Amino acid sequence: MNQTKVGIINVTGYAGVELARLLYQHPQVGLTSVTGRSAAGQRLGKVFPHLASVDLGIEAELRDVDLAFSAMPHQESAKEVIPLLNRGIKVVDISADFRLKDAGEYLKWYGFTHPAPQLLKQAVYGLTELYRSQVASAQLVANPGCYPTGAILALAPVVKAGLIEPDIIIDSKSGVSGAGRTLSLQTHYSETNEDASAYALDGHRHLPEIIQELKLLRPQYSLSITFVPHLIPMTRG
Repeated sequence: MNQTKVGIINVTGYAGVELARLLYQHPQVGLTSVTGRSAAGQRLGKVFPHLASVDLGIEAELRDVDLAFSAMPHQESAKEVIPLLNRGIKVVDISADFRLKDAGEYLKWYGFTHPAPQLLKQAVYGLTELYRSQVASAQLVANPGCYPTGAILALAPVVKAGLIEPDIIIDSKSGVSGAGRTLSLQTHYSETNEDASAYALDGHRHLPEIIQELKLLRPQYSLSITFVPHLIPMTRG
């Protein structure tokens, strides 16, 4: 079986290292190249012992790939994507850079001007339950956020069929890894253990993503969504 040659940009983050674990086990994927600036020059299995069977060095740049996953942070990811697309390499972007179709909404919720607004129209929202055929043929796929994935999958059938009132409450829970590997007081063990805390009560950046996709399913709905995310004491986010 011919395998698709796949690379990961920023394999050293939580999303990147989990991608490496999953892709390495996929029978139709050949994981051929990974990058990570903080660990460039080291073997992947040395940095992450649970990936010792993945015989790859962490490089500064991707090489010899048909498909690239970008696990860079927001804003930085879009800048990495542009040259890859120009080389004809298909890209799945794990960040939020291509999820929102409106560059103005991106500025409002993420705090900076979109680095590549010309690509927003062509990016396919990567929820395969809703866009399977479009994802299969896309050059650029925007990986959905964690909270939107859970909320949209749960609500899509009843919203599309008009079986639910448009006043919707979404009560979501996430583990600590969703905040990334950067140190912060909020994610210290002593702050999160034995506790559940609501946050971003004045508006979470995943809210416009949820609204965007639900409105596409039933445009005539005047949605009013109350979205309350919570941080809970477990690892996976």
